[in-house]
Amino acid sequence: MAHLDFNLDLDNLKHAATISRGLSLDAVAACKSGHLGLPLGCADIGSVLFGNLLSYEPEHDKWINRDRFVLSAGHGSMFLYSWLHLAGYKVSLQDVKEFRKLGSITPGHPEFNETPGVEATTGPLGTGISSAVGIACGQKLAEAKFNTSEHTIFNAKTVVLAGDGCMQEGVSHESCSFAAHEGLDNLIVIYDANEVTLDALASKTQSEDTAQRFRAYGWDVDTVNGHDVTAFAHAYGLAHDSNNKRPKLIIIKTIIGFGIKEVQGTSKAHGEGGIKFIADAKTALGLNPEENFAVTEKVQQFFVQRRAKLGAAYNAWLVTYNAWKAANPALAATLEAAINKPKKADVTAFLAAVPEFPADTNIATRKASETVLQAAAKYDELIVSGSADLHGSTLNYIKDAGDFSKENRSGRNFYFGIREFGMGCIVNG
Repeated sequence: MAHLDFNLDLDNLKHAATISRGLSLDAVAACKSGHLGLPLGCADIGSVLFGNLLSYEPEHDKWINRDRFVLSAGHGSMFLYSWLHLAGYKVSLQDVKEFRKLGSITPGHPEFNETPGVEATTGPLGTGISSAVGIACGQKLAEAKFNTSEHTIFNAKTVVLAGDGCMQEGVSHESCSFAAHEGLDNLIVIYDANEVTLDALASKTQSEDTAQRFRAYGWDVDTVNGHDVTAFAHAYGLAHDSNNKRPKLIIIKTIIGFGIKEVQGTSKAHGEGGIKFIADAKTALGLNPEENFAVTEKVQQFFVQRRAKLGAAYNAWLVTYNAWKAANPALAATLEAAINKPKKADVTAFLAAVPEFPADTNIATRKASETVLQAAAKYDELIVSGSADLHGSTLNYIKDAGDFSKENRSGRNFYFGIREFGMGCIVNG
């Protein structure tokens, strides 16, 4: 695919990572609060993701076939904000300077619909990766519903950056087991295995083999040095191109708080503990300690060139989309109605399509709900339903709509198994 560029400009990628680290250092220092560990430790990965690998278009940030990048480790939000700014999203340098300030679009944890480029509200660890599973399901549903033998308009990936905390939280176990069972090969999870948590080294609280756990679920697993962009790009390319009905986990070994030699690799690097060493850290990174929020012409030009390639890929997709639209007017009408649906829709037609029960009707609420759901599902063919092993009790199975599975991506009924927490987060995605 055109957006996936393996011609790595190592000098510019290293420089971009340094600028990202500088922005994170300055933003956290300015508000005297935040988390430096992940933004510094994962900056190299961020450079190659946004500089070479992800499919996005900042000028069309709601493009329906963009890759969805979810920062599950939401406390590391300056990682995301720095890269959104550098990549050209409508996140200005002033927005970065207002990190964690009331009313800003750069809150302490990413919030969906508040910041351009943020695909999910994250913070409670494990919920981001679980919402991403839901996003990946949505992508598969869209592919099955709208792609045709002549035109492919949906083929994007869901890409997640998660940490040790995400892996420890129980909800991630539920959702990752579900993802493998459903064969979500469009899901790529990058696990920042820096082996450090806030209180202590991760070994204080975990000793399992995470790679083997995910292999047991049914995931493909690779492990690379998180500071080697070439090795990571190779692993990502393999994960991206493998359509084998297995989700992908790329474990990256990183140094938390990279660049602050006094605390890097320790639990003190997790939060703002390295603030007092910022001047030395910036000097060691090759930045001017007297200059704050520096964004060089070099990094700006690098992303100008990147956006030109992404724009060309978007325009090529648009040609395909318009040809698909002309050939499939009914499908196109359904899709565009969904895309353009107002936040406060007029529900008059919907209410007319579903049954109404007089106040004195003697009927169980779940039976009434079932009747309404069946009518609603006929009214709107994009409605789906799911249950955590309770279809028989809650009566929320859509009749004659099929079951979503590896073999049937068109199914509108989801069997979540006994995974209630996971179900809630997956549906959120």
